[in-house]
Amino acid sequence: MGTPQSMNMRLILPGPRWPWFPLLMGAALRLVNINAPIIGVHSWRQADTAALARNFQLNQLPIWLPQVDWGGVSSGYAETDFPLYSYGVGLLYQFFGLHEWLARGLSLLCSIGAIYLVQRLGSNLFGQMAGWWGGLFFAVLPLSVFYGRSVQPEALLMLSSALALERGLAYRQQGGKFNLVLMGLGLVIASLVKVLPLFWLGIPLLWLGWRRWPLWLAGVIALLATVAWYAHAHQLFLETGLSFGFWGSKASRYSWADLLNWRYWGDILLRFSLRGLAVLGLPLLVFGLWLPKQNEAEGMLPLGLGVVLIAGALAPSSSYIHEYYQLPLLLFACPLLGKAWQKLQLKSTKIGKRWLAVALGLVLIISFTVLQLDYWSKENPNKSDIWAQAQEIKTTTPKNKPLISVTAGDPTLLYLSDRKGWLVTPEAVNNELLSALRKEGASAVVGSWNKIENYSDFEEGPVKQKLAKLLGINKNQTNGNYIIIFE
Repeated sequence: MGTPQSMNMRLILPGPRWPWFPLLMGAALRLVNINAPIIGVHSWRQADTAALARNFQLNQLPIWLPQVDWGGVSSGYAETDFPLYSYGVGLLYQFFGLHEWLARGLSLLCSIGAIYLVQRLGSNLFGQMAGWWGGLFFAVLPLSVFYGRSVQPEALLMLSSALALERGLAYRQQGGKFNLVLMGLGLVIASLVKVLPLFWLGIPLLWLGWRRWPLWLAGVIALLATVAWYAHAHQLFLETGLSFGFWGSKASRYSWADLLNWRYWGDILLRFSLRGLAVLGLPLLVFGLWLPKQNEAEGMLPLGLGVVLIAGALAPSSSYIHEYYQLPLLLFACPLLGKAWQKLQLKSTKIGKRWLAVALGLVLIISFTVLQLDYWSKENPNKSDIWAQAQEIKTTTPKNKPLISVTAGDPTLLYLSDRKGWLVTPEAVNNELLSALRKEGASAVVGSWNKIENYSDFEEGPVKQKLAKLLGINKNQTNGNYIIIFE
């Protein structure tokens, strides 16, 4: 069995004959559909992220003024997470033009960096071979692949978190200001990009050296930076009324009763087992947790798994609906998968090794199948109704006038149409609202009779009938999309 590697921050990767194979494999998978527009899974979140980037570039905005597309005729400045990723994409747009593959390319680079650091983390804990396998699992598992090139800040989150964990371990074992600074940088970026890493990343890092005051100082700096940003972001909300919905009675993240429902936990386990661990990774993870510890620092991994789940429980509704809340589990799970896989290899007979090869092949087949069915196949613009409708909107409505998008909280149609406007629910549409927004410059009402949001069906019933009547549509014609242009 390999021994833990030197903790020096060198680019040379340890491992078997092809040490860079996990990175190359990861890059190849993340290049699939690199040119895809913002459609498919989580298009609503990607559309918001991409809109921020586009507005940063087109309007030459500073990073502290994130602007959404759904602000109507207001400034559009909104209460958001710290938009470091979107601002970086905006800079790429500034230099190379507005191409969405640049945004996906930035995510890809961040994800490759995360694979590299996860591989180093596993190597430092369990030896070179275990680290190599852990890096390979992180490279090919479906959740890691998809969010490793989606237009979202998740890839940057994984990179910064992996940096904090890998350098935090280095600081525990050999100290050093450089290790401390890199660990602190990773923690600060992760906590700004998403709030919850203060908890699920901060606790494992403090556990690595809770008696060392510099680690506490790094945590305090991350906390202060996060508080400072969200205080500023909340001020934007008070000025414009626009928010991603973090706090307050209108936020949809906090349904605590869900935590008492067995289905809540069962659905999350089932989803993560399939999309996160490709089914066979679940028993392998259990085996990795069951194996005796090789060193004290290894305790950060099961601790990390636990606090990620607890952190998700702090926002139960969001965690249940949005699978990327479970994505950080892979940072702690993949090194354990590598440890377990190496142990099985060392203990297996010749026939056993053949079965392991079959099992690895099944993991890859399951991963590729999940990626194709659940993600890649939904990114084909030729089969996308919302993409086709957006192209029609571009040709039939004036670009400088806002739209009323009856898509609830989903900004995908506005983004794809390259229009500003308002997001409203079908229930909220009435003559008074339409009249008021027309006076503010609205040029059309747009939406779909089949979907409310891109991921939510528009069921038959009184709400649809009322909307059709208001828009002057025969109830027998409520199928497909609609673009109602005002006179």
